[in-house]
Parts: sequence; structure tokens; C-alpha cells
Amino acid sequence: MTTEMCSHKRTGANCPISKTPCLGECIYANILDDISLGIVGLDIVKKEVFFQNKLSAEIFKDTIKPKDYRALSDLLLSDVQLPITSAQSCESRAMQYGSKFIGYSIYVISDAYLWIYMSDITEKMRLNSIAEAVNTMNNLGYIFSGIRHELGNPINSIKTTITVLKKNLHSYSKETTVEFIDRVLSDVTRVELLLKDLKNFSMYESPECGEVDMESFMNNFLSMVGRDFSEKKIMIQKHFSSGAGHGFFDARALQHVMLNILTNAADALEGIATPVIMISSARSGDRIIIRIMDNGKGISDDQKRHLFQPFSTTKSHGTGLGLVIVKKMLLKMNGTIEIESHEKAGTTVTLNLPAGRGHDA
Repeated sequence: MTTEMCSHKRTGANCPISKTPCLGECIYANILDDISLGIVGLDIVKKEVFFQNKLSAEIFKDTIKPKDYRALSDLLLSDVQLPITSAQSCESRAMQYGSKFIGYSIYVISDAYLWIYMSDITEKMRLNSIAEAVNTMNNLGYIFSGIRHELGNPINSIKTTITVLKKNLHSYSKETTVEFIDRVLSDVTRVELLLKDLKNFSMYESPECGEVDMESFMNNFLSMVGRDFSEKKIMIQKHFSSGAGHGFFDARALQHVMLNILTNAADALEGIATPVIMISSARSGDRIIIRIMDNGKGISDDQKRHLFQPFSTTKSHGTGLGLVIVKKMLLKMNGTIEIESHEKAGTTVTLNLPAGRGHDA
């Protein structure tokens, strides 16, 4: 391999890397050529490629000629607003290039210069896809097993009840017959609840996120649920920060999330002398934080380990899908949920969602 000559030699300048007088033969360029990472240096002012190592040229050899600024910038900077800011730089990006997947990062050197580091991640993506498929199949098996169990129990109960009632229809009193019919209706209601939760699980596959005024959203939500909780003698306290501004989410989906959490809180408050739920919302940087706290019976350590597992519930009337649906909806809106709880010490649920631009405007 021929050592690359450096232009600094002609001007008597120092090497920009070692800061020593340039020797003319750039050993640093050779090092960058031999590493297992594609490197491209772009001058976005002059619209030139000032450096490109062998591996980056090899990655694009089928369609892009070496040091073709226009083709490289169209491909690697297509979704970047120039001049790129330091906040946009260093992000890991990925794209499909023919049959390959290319991972790359952009680093800002100055207003004019960018370094772009890239590598072929096709094999990594293939292995990730296999692992994801295996994980999906395992989860589907677990979910279908749970559905079979949850539907099987009430259906077997219905079958047994009707069989007994049929054999004794002429000998049972009217009151006993009504009792057996009530058992069947109770089991049918249980099946209906499971089917409703399964529908909710897929209801918000693609949430329609948009700007939502937080103060209006929170007040509207409380006015919607306030009467029900008042009838249960549960006091709802609120603390909404005036600086929360706007959030960026699907309002219907978040209402569903919060209603599920408040229903859980109400169940945990049964038997508490002075039941209270505290709801707060505030802005923290580019996120909206919503907290729902109750002074209920709390959650045991064993229960906390199974909080987000399908069909895991301690309620006689629950399906164990509520928190699974909540977490899924939040993930679809780039949100998260955290639950902190101790037995006999209440529970705090924290929702973290993207803030909107309305606040800044």
C-alpha cells in the first residue's frame, strides 16, 4: 500500500492530528484506511468530500463513485437539516442500502466540516430479527395459553352449571333455577370482560399523536371521572403545574391509560378509612410527567415482579391485561410508566410522555 501524501507539506503547516510539522507522508490517513469502520469527511460549505477511506468506498461501490459529494450527502444527510447542530450529531442511525443495512453516526467538527462513521450491520440486523421472531413466538405462546385458560374456566363452569340444571330442571324450585342462571350470567360477563380487554389491546396500534393542552386535558379527564369516584367516597386531589404547556400524544389513548390506573387505585383503596388519590402534572425539559398517587394497601414484592405480565392478577374480577395494555399504549406514544409501591404504604404511578411545541410557542 502506498503511503498517502499530505497537502500540508507544501505549505509547511503542522499535522492537524499530531500537531507536529507535516512529514509529507500521512501515516494517520493510512491508519484510517485500515480500520474496520467506514469514514467520510464532508465539507458542507464547499460541497466536497475532503476524506474517504477505503471501507466507506467499498460499502457504496455498486452505486456511488468515490468522493461523490452529491450522492453521499443525498444518501447520508437526506433527513438532516443543514447546518446540522451538535444536538443532532452523534445519533446512531440506520438505513437499508440495497440488500445491506448500514449503521452510521454524524459528528460535527465545525460549521463546515462533518465526519460520518459507518459500518455494515446487515448480519447484526439479521440476528436481531431472528431473536425478535423467537421472542414474539414465545410471547404469543404465553398469551394464547393465558387466553385458553381464561376462556376455558368460565366455559367449563357454564357447561357444568347448565348440565346440572338440565338434569334437575323439573325438580328444582324457581329460586334454585334462578340461582343457576345467575351463575351462568356471571361467567358470561367474565368472558365478555376478557374479549373487551383483548379488543383494547389492539385498539391503539397506531395512536394519532398531536398537540394537547395539558391543563385542559387534565381538567376534562377529572370532570369525566369525578362523579364515579365521589360516589365511592374517594377524594381526588389535583396539582397541575401552570407551566406544563402542551403534550404530544393521543388524548383518547392517554384517557384510557389514566382510567385504568385510577380504577386500580380505587380497588387498592377498598377498606381504607380516608381514601385519597393525588394527581399531578408538570413539565420537565422536553417531557411531561404525570403522577397518580394513592394511600391504598400497596403492592407486595411478589406482585410487583408480575405487574406487566399478561393474565397475572389478584383481582377476582380482573383479566390481568390492564397494565399490559397501558404499557403498550404508552410505548406507542414514546412514553413510559413506572410503578413504586410498598405494602400498606400506597402506590405511585409515574407516566412520562413527550412534551409538545405549543409550550415554547
